Amino acid sequence: MSELLQLKSLSDLQKFIAEIETYKGRPTIRGKHPTLYEERTEGRFRTVMGVRVCDFQFSSDERWVLPNPAMGLSFSATWDNLKFVYGMFKKRAKKKPVDIYWVLSEADIPPGLAFTKDTGNPGHYFLAVTERMLVEQLVEKLRLVAQRMAVIEDGGRAL
Repeated sequence: MSELLQLKSLSDLQKFIAEIETYKGRPTIRGKHPTLYEERTEGRFRTVMGVRVCDFQFSSDERWVLPNPAMGLSFSATWDNLKFVYGMFKKRAKKKPVDIYWVLSEADIPPGLAFTKDTGNPGHYFLAVTERMLVEQLVEKLRLVAQRMAVIEDGGRAL
């Protein structure tokens, strides 16, 4: 009979994950989607079908998302980076609870997406597009990633 594994603290979970694979995490305001954003029609954080135009490289007609290893959805790969990002995020959350969504980086990421290291920021990764695809296809792939993510509710207490 296999032994039941009981994790008593977040550090136990962190050690367990480190032994398996590396994780990628991102803070999200409770109730918001972990990989897609609410529609915004103008400004720097304008979205197309829930995808921010500042996160990915779009074609001029904004129907296609183009491969770019230096752009994508932001994820933290270290606790230090996650703490830093969480601190900045919490200031903008205006007293709303912030949850930490995470996924094992070697998990079944849909084809056409991959985690790429941010060369200018240790501990930071992009979930980047690796092949040209329609925005609709990217949205579906981001939904699949979100389904595979686990959540640490009110993650600030854990950090």
